[in-house]
Amino acid sequence: MAEIEVYAVPTWLYRFRSLRRPGAPDIEGADPRKLEEELTAIEQQFLWCSNFEAMNDPMEGFYRLPAKRSSRDDERFDVMVWNEKSSLGIASFSETWNNELMWAHYADGFRGLCVTFKVAPLLEGLGEGCGLTRVAYGDRPYYLNVRLRRESELRARAALSTKTHRWAYEREWRVIASQSGPAQYGEGVVATVMLGHRMAENDRTYIRGRLEEAGITVKQTRIDGYSIKRA
Repeated sequence: MAEIEVYAVPTWLYRFRSLRRPGAPDIEGADPRKLEEELTAIEQQFLWCSNFEAMNDPMEGFYRLPAKRSSRDDERFDVMVWNEKSSLGIASFSETWNNELMWAHYADGFRGLCVTFKVAPLLEGLGEGCGLTRVAYGDRPYYLNVRLRRESELRARAALSTKTHRWAYEREWRVIASQSGPAQYGEGVVATVMLGHRMAENDRTYIRGRLEEAGITVKQTRIDGYSIKRA
């Protein structure tokens, strides 16, 4: 039987981060606690992997089951898969750093930052239980096939690797970890940290000084017409 194989994995992946919490007052500058969390993750070389219910898409993890099953069987199966999904952690990446929608939606309207990860050392550094998957986009929920329905380790990860096609602009890849929380990856993984065009000047100065002291390259982005460029 033929199998699906992925030969081309990106050399770099990009992780957009806001420096303010959702719903925070619209004030100048970063939230000090959120800023500290993001810089600490970079300095201490870990990804924060969130529970799927904390993601911004309420359709996360939807799937379809085959017809001609009893409702009781479906309910039991849904509970199992829900528990399996809840036990996992997700860290999201994009294939692109210069998409204005990503800066707007995930980096607080260009006030946040974007971290560049080297994929090969990232995979080498992550521990067992972590996997990198490319998100598949479709116009209907994922069909959970017979083989995956029997393999508890795969079915939750498969369901969390699909989204509606309306999210396709994200060009998303995900690290899915065996549990939520920090996933350590080690040295030589972060290539650069890019600062948003609208970031407050005092935040730029603080971030640049702190990360460059840790040996991490920091670059400033700028807007050039309809393009985003690195200074």
